[in-house]
Amino acid sequence: MREVDPAIAIRAPLRNDNEYRRWYSDDGEGCVVLTARGRLLEPHPTFGPEDYRLLARQVSFREADAYARAQGFTHLRTLEPRTGADS
Repeated sequence: MREVDPAIAIRAPLRNDNEYRRWYSDDGEGCVVLTARGRLLEPHPTFGPEDYRLLARQVSFREADAYARAQGFTHLRTLEPRTGADS
């Protein structure tokens, strides 16, 4: 896992990548995202994001899971990849 400092903003929708997993807080107000290409992101806003804050690159599922749980994001959701005309 390569942490990114200072923070980098990434505009939505993601280019050549997609959300793969999301970890939500108990209240559902916040989350972190692991992308198919191994980027750990924080979406703004949580639903229908307009942009993301890049937290780290080259992140494995295990690393993302440990980070998310340490930050209080305990509810994991796996997302289906988008295919066809809407991707």
